[in-house]
Amino acid sequence: MVTIKKYDPKYKEDVREVCINTGPDAAQTDKKVHDYILFTFCDYYIEQEPENVFVLVDEEDKAQGYIFCAADFKGYAKRFKPYLKKLRKINFKYYAEALGEVFVYRLYSKKYPAHLHIDLNKPFRGGGNGSKMMETLVSHMKAKGVNGIMLIVGTENKRGINFYWKNGFKILRRFGGGTAMAKEL
Repeated sequence: MVTIKKYDPKYKEDVREVCINTGPDAAQTDKKVHDYILFTFCDYYIEQEPENVFVLVDEEDKAQGYIFCAADFKGYAKRFKPYLKKLRKINFKYYAEALGEVFVYRLYSKKYPAHLHIDLNKPFRGGGNGSKMMETLVSHMKAKGVNGIMLIVGTENKRGINFYWKNGFKILRRFGGGTAMAKEL
């Protein structure tokens, strides 16, 4: 039996592990890729907006998935700057990629001020876990008065795109290797 819980710092290392497990294979062996993935897709959310983080925990109270959200673009853009500086020190390419994501979020931030990331370890995918996590986050964002939420998914990630379609997201734009998708709340 799995449960969705509000984030607690006791889940920090579990959440970081999920982020690495679900990232590119190189994140397991290459320190630079490892740090890039954590700085860009994990640490900001659990450190700066933990109130907008939910975890999927197993029977042993170990986080096996998460859904993160930056509730408003302006606050995110300001608070993400130190993470960009860390990325620039690691590798300019990673810095540029993260800056590109920030740019895309900015493009749609008036209508969709929030953005999210969701990941689950493989054994916990399917069976509705991701959709339940999405419902939890969407309800939370609505209660905060957020009127729209977006994300960027890899264009080749057909399973991910189908998941977001199923959960009411629409495609805003395809660019390079990414697809921006959004949902009005």
